[in-house]
Amino acid sequence: MSLSESVYGGAQPEPQPQSAATPTPRPALHTPDPSDALSRALDGILIIQSSQVGKHPRGATVVVFQGKLMQDAEAAYPLVEERFRKLGYTPMMEKRGEQDAIFAVEGIMSGRKIADRPWLHLLLLVATIITTTLSGAQFTGIGINGLMQQLSNGNFGYLWRVFTAGAPFALTLLLILGVHEMGHYIAARRHGVSVTLPFFIPVPLISLLGTLGAVIFIRSPLTNRKQLFDVGISGPLAGFVVALIAFIIGLNMKASPTPNMVLMQAFGTDRIGMPILLTALGDIFRPNTNLSRFVTTQPIAFAAWFGMFLTVLNLIPMGQLDGGHVMYTLFGRAAWTIAYIAFAGLLVLGTLGFYSLIIYALLGLMTGLRHPPPNNDITPLDWRRRLLGYATILLFFLIVTPNPFPAMRGF
Repeated sequence: MSLSESVYGGAQPEPQPQSAATPTPRPALHTPDPSDALSRALDGILIIQSSQVGKHPRGATVVVFQGKLMQDAEAAYPLVEERFRKLGYTPMMEKRGEQDAIFAVEGIMSGRKIADRPWLHLLLLVATIITTTLSGAQFTGIGINGLMQQLSNGNFGYLWRVFTAGAPFALTLLLILGVHEMGHYIAARRHGVSVTLPFFIPVPLISLLGTLGAVIFIRSPLTNRKQLFDVGISGPLAGFVVALIAFIIGLNMKASPTPNMVLMQAFGTDRIGMPILLTALGDIFRPNTNLSRFVTTQPIAFAAWFGMFLTVLNLIPMGQLDGGHVMYTLFGRAAWTIAYIAFAGLLVLGTLGFYSLIIYALLGLMTGLRHPPPNNDITPLDWRRRLLGYATILLFFLIVTPNPFPAMRGF
């Protein structure tokens, strides 16, 4: 998952027209009108047909220029940004009917100031390797209580048994998560966007997986839809490819003869929901097999199943989830309506019996349902990105399962 922050919360300022009847203030109280300097900064970039001055809800002065761009918006935005920065303003662009609008928002937009601490990234990674290995070992019948008893008896060699039992699950899951986050990282760096290394999130003892995943933080604005699309889609697709390969490898390996006791204890059954794509792969590589039972007892396949599940969560078309990024770049502000419909649909289906869908809805709500526009909201996606975006929507429906844990009750 990639998280970014908009200084203005994605809200566009509502300008008010200048009034011809506005009295002239006394010289001692005179505040220079920024419109003249800002309009001069747009020389050679925008043919100005009208301008308005207003106030952003947070109190900043906003000047809106409408007209016709004299060059491509993607090429124009860096020039406008450089010129406006010298005047203490941040530019935002959007289409208004047939006209191009440039907002000059008082203040310099800055991202989160999150320092890179290599030791912290490494510490979290090592901790997550330990917690996911313990979780993976539990799936093979090696519990925490048994481990503690062995250690209290001085049998430290038992740790190797725990590692060999839990490593296939843990390393597969962490590879999927790591490649997902590095997909975001590499795409961001290709566009010159400042971004942190991945933060892995270990959860000892109380989590089925031993982790809540990983996250990176974007420290500078994503200025147009192409950047937003590339950074948003690269993580899920990279993680999906690794999960797909891992699932096929797992299907061709032996499974444990005993049921997955962790799932049995948690849900009363070791049955899990299987999406369309994984069911098709099971029919090819494991015909005439109870696929759900097999996957829950084969650690690599089970980790890949969870990798697919986490990919689906990230592709939910809401807020600043990866799916929210992709939907906004494809459909603009219509993505807000899609997010509301998706949120309502998840809640309704959740109350009708698919209880785990409520978790999906809450995850989207945590990031906010409305995706903030990029600063340059004029530059469209090219046809290759649009095609990839539509394919990703199709992929979502191939790997989603309405109820991943069919026995879950009480949510």
